[in-house]
Amino acid sequence: MLLILSDSREQEPLVFDRIKGVDKVEVIGLPFGDYTAMIDGKQVPICFDRKSISDLYSTMTHGYERWKKVMQKAKDAGHKLILITEGTYSDVKEGYSHSEFSGEAMIKKLHTLMIKYDLDWWPCENRRVMASRIVDTFLAVARHYEQG
Repeated sequence: MLLILSDSREQEPLVFDRIKGVDKVEVIGLPFGDYTAMIDGKQVPICFDRKSISDLYSTMTHGYERWKKVMQKAKDAGHKLILITEGTYSDVKEGYSHSEFSGEAMIKKLHTLMIKYDLDWWPCENRRVMASRIVDTFLAVARHYEQG
């Protein structure tokens, strides 16, 4: 059974209801990230943090010290943190009109975080793709659990 756990602070939750393989979605307070899962009652050590382009630029500038603590907390807990953005690589690289931080600088920062904190960054075309990629990841974990 695949149970998607969505953080109660998530302001614009993704919709998983119509995605094959999802048995249930539960809203709870997560210690970090916006989405994780339980498979047959077992906690999956992967969490996704969803960001819009504006959220991404805000987090990586004004909220950067807090974000570093979130990344470290996930790492210390043994969880793989995946930053999933509502916007493609090109969208991020183009920059954000309400930020003085350039797109090039954002790309450099994201790649540095990928190395320093073992952060994965998955840019996505839209929210539907984001939800699908999250579910596909958890279904792959479920198949792995069945084999192991």
